[in-house]
Amino acid sequence: MKKSTLTNLIAILLCCFTHYLQGQESWIDTSIHSGLIELKTDYTFKTLVSNDSIKTTTETLNNLNSAKLYFDQIFQTNLDFAVLFIENKKWNKYAYFPPPGLPQAGKGNVILGLDKSIVSIEVEKMISQLPEQYLAILKSVYGENINLDQFYREILSIHELAHLYHFKEGTKPQRKWLQELFATMSMYSFIKEKANPSYQFMNTYPEFVIQSGDRMAEFKTLKDFEEKYVQKLTPQNYEWFQMQLYRNAKSILDFNKTDILIKLREFLIHTDLSKTKALTDSELLTRLEKEVGNEIADILTNWKYK
Repeated sequence: MKKSTLTNLIAILLCCFTHYLQGQESWIDTSIHSGLIELKTDYTFKTLVSNDSIKTTTETLNNLNSAKLYFDQIFQTNLDFAVLFIENKKWNKYAYFPPPGLPQAGKGNVILGLDKSIVSIEVEKMISQLPEQYLAILKSVYGENINLDQFYREILSIHELAHLYHFKEGTKPQRKWLQELFATMSMYSFIKEKANPSYQFMNTYPEFVIQSGDRMAEFKTLKDFEEKYVQKLTPQNYEWFQMQLYRNAKSILDFNKTDILIKLREFLIHTDLSKTKALTDSELLTRLEKEVGNEIADILTNWKYK
């Protein structure tokens, strides 16, 4: 090969590689990284903290890395993202929305609390008023003092990471409940298949909420969920919806392989409202049955509250 030809080939490859890196970087919103401290880890994703003197990140990062390897394999990709650990007092400066400490994800970032989440603190206060017999099951899993960050951070961080495997390709789903179901199913699948010691951390609190009934939920229809979503529902009402979706995710994945996760992700991407029109409930039902499976379509049909 002539020297000039080799030089041109190298130049082309470097150009392509540069474009690839730029594309990866543009996916991650780095505007909120300013002022944070980068931790040195063995993981492929960048980790930043608002205070590097608080050492509470090791187990969470290990779980996220294991989940990444699992999701990358299932979805045949190599997702690039960043993990941010933010103190409650600095939450509003770096996170996309409150409450402080509650995991969230968007624009290539998973944002987690460096302190105990405000939600954990408030829920722990509330359930501490319950008779001792109701607390026994929670204490057996989350400790005598009931540390719910074992659910609200260690488990929900996996749910939020799963969102990014959808958000990388589209952020305007036909229905928000489908978006949330996908993240919960992904979380459930990973923990059941690859992190079974964490299963009780994942399952015990949702079962506790589900068995508590629906007194805390003013709004209960899927239409309510679409119209009000996060900001227009009380935290208790939003959590009630999420627990109903958890129950469905558990039921589906206890009897199905991970293929259904792949199909649901593809459906979310291909029907994103940036690419196609909004579907009616009837159209959505037909397409879910055909493209994903009756198990998902049945949620729309059999949702208890109409």
